[in-house]
Amino acid sequence: MVSGRVELSAPWGLSFKGGNPAFCVVTRGTCWLSVEGIDQPIELCGGDFLVLPRGAGHAIRDSLDTPARPIEDVLENCPRERGCQPGGIFKYGGGGRSTTLVGGCFKVEAGAYNPLLLSLPPVIHVKGGGGTTVQWLESTLQFVAAEMAAGLPGAETIVNRLADILFVQAIRAHVAESGQEARGWLRALVDAQIGRALVLIHETPHAAWTVDSLADRVGMSRSAFAARFTELAGEPPLTYLTRWRMAIAARMLRDGSETIGQIAGRVGYEAEAAFNKAFKRWNGQPPGAFRRASTRAVAPAS
Repeated sequence: MVSGRVELSAPWGLSFKGGNPAFCVVTRGTCWLSVEGIDQPIELCGGDFLVLPRGAGHAIRDSLDTPARPIEDVLENCPRERGCQPGGIFKYGGGGRSTTLVGGCFKVEAGAYNPLLLSLPPVIHVKGGGGTTVQWLESTLQFVAAEMAAGLPGAETIVNRLADILFVQAIRAHVAESGQEARGWLRALVDAQIGRALVLIHETPHAAWTVDSLADRVGMSRSAFAARFTELAGEPPLTYLTRWRMAIAARMLRDGSETIGQIAGRVGYEAEAAFNKAFKRWNGQPPGAFRRASTRAVAPAS
């Protein structure tokens, strides 16, 4: 979702804790990004698009010499103006050189267990300087800016969908740049037939998939499909299917109110006992214990 527009004036510096995958578009000016686990800071210029697929903690500032304040502390004293939708305009800084950003975060199915996020680098930086990627970036950003400025009903929904498009396009740009060097799961994703099998698994994890049925859907023999899937994805098709089902189930156990039996059905298990056994093998504890532990972990301190 898009959090809003950020209008900054030097000197300024903001730090963000790790969390959901995040993105940032520099619509005017320049700034510096520092990401946890990466030694070298990254300079961002007008038109640049940045994605942090794993939601790493980071800081962004006008100069490497400017200290970064936690965003939580800054927001207490700098409320947003509601003149721009969605999320409003956030203004901060010392009154000098201006930089404008549009930023937000993504909510991705299965969160930290999502194989797409695990296969991506900590940072995807799409530069706004020439090239084919800039064409889609500029056109999408124009739509985002127009919708945010208009503030019409439904603007938030439209802008959030545009943000999803930016995320997908950033991944495509990364895969195109990486080519044959794309690692892990991405190699499987860009393969025409194995990529199609991954889409089928992700869109309908509850289906009664077998190696034969997946191979048939992508037009391959059973043996050729199993061998290529294992080579590209790093594990056999049904192992991957089970891991994806368990990742979805873990998210549902943490976030939802459905019973364990209902969750079992949602991820393709007719028998709750079979689901319990599979989940324990995957996670090391049965679903009920996992749900209780997750609830305790997020419970507010008394």
